[in-house]
Amino acid sequence: MKKKITYFFFLTVFLQFSIYPQQNKSAGIEIIDISRKQIEFMNKVQNEPIEKRNSILIDSIYKPDSYLWNGYLGSETDFINWLNNTAYEELGSYNLKAKEIDLSILNEYFFETVREMEKFTGNKSSGKWYIFFGPKWTNLGGFDDGTMLIDLAHDSNKSLDDIKIFFPHEINHQIYSGTTEQKDNAVLYRILDEGFACYVSYLFHNGKTKIAEELNFTEDEYNSCIENEKELIALLKKNYKSDSEKLSDNFANRSYKFSEKFPGAVGYYIGFRIVDEFVKRNGKDSWKKIYNMSPEKVLRKSKILK
Repeated sequence: MKKKITYFFFLTVFLQFSIYPQQNKSAGIEIIDISRKQIEFMNKVQNEPIEKRNSILIDSIYKPDSYLWNGYLGSETDFINWLNNTAYEELGSYNLKAKEIDLSILNEYFFETVREMEKFTGNKSSGKWYIFFGPKWTNLGGFDDGTMLIDLAHDSNKSLDDIKIFFPHEINHQIYSGTTEQKDNAVLYRILDEGFACYVSYLFHNGKTKIAEELNFTEDEYNSCIENEKELIALLKKNYKSDSEKLSDNFANRSYKFSEKFPGAVGYYIGFRIVDEFVKRNGKDSWKKIYNMSPEKVLRKSKILK
C-alpha cells in the first residue's frame, strides 16, 4: 500500500555520482541518492533477457530502498511494470539529464543553503531526502513522516538553477515541522506551513524573486488571488478549523480549484497573506516567532479574519 504523498513545490536533485547510493549527512539532514546506481544498473542490464533484467533490478534497486519505492510507486510488480513500460523508453533522457546536472555541485549548494537557512531562521532543520529517477508523479513530494522525494525524471527538473530556487522553501518545511507540531486544525496548519515556506523563501532570496514565483503562480494567477482576496479570506474563515486531511490537501493541490476565479493551491496565497499581515502588525522580524507559535495564535495575531 502506497504511503500518502504530500505534494509540495518544485525541485530536484543533489548528491555525488557513485555506483552505490550515497548517504550524506549534515546535522539533521540526510540525503540518499540512488539515481546514479539506478542508471548504472539499468544501462548495464538493458540487453539481458527481460526476466533476468527484472530480477537484477529488483534485487539491486527496489529491495535496498523498498521504503521509497513502495511508498511512491508501489509493489515489486508495479516497479517492474514501470521499468518495462516506461523507464527503459526514457533511459536515454535519464542518461542525458545525469550528464547535464552536476549532482556534486548541487549537493554542495544544498548543504550550503541548509546552513544559511539555519542561520537565517535561527532554527535547525532535520529530515531525509531521496533522489532517484521515477514515474514523474511529482517533481518534489514528501511522505507524511517528512521524508522528501526528488524525482529527477520529472520534466520540470531541468537544470541546477531550476532546482536551487526552491531549496529554501523545502528546507523551511523541515524546520517548521520540527518546531511546530500539528495537533488540531489540519487545514490551517497546512495553509500556514505552505504560506510560511513561501514567505521565508521570499525573504531569503532578498529581492531576487517575485512573490508569484515563490507561490509557484503565474502573474495572472497571483493577480486573480489579489482581486478575489475577500472571497479567499471567507474560504479560510469557513474551513480553517477543519481537521479534514482531504480538505487540507485541496488547499495545496494545484489541480484542485475551489472556484474558477482562483488557481489551484490557493492555500499558498492565503498562508502567505496570513504571515504578511502578522508581520505588518507585529514587527519586521516577528516572522521568526512563528516557528514557536501555534497556527491558531498566528492567525489570531494576524487579524486577517477581521
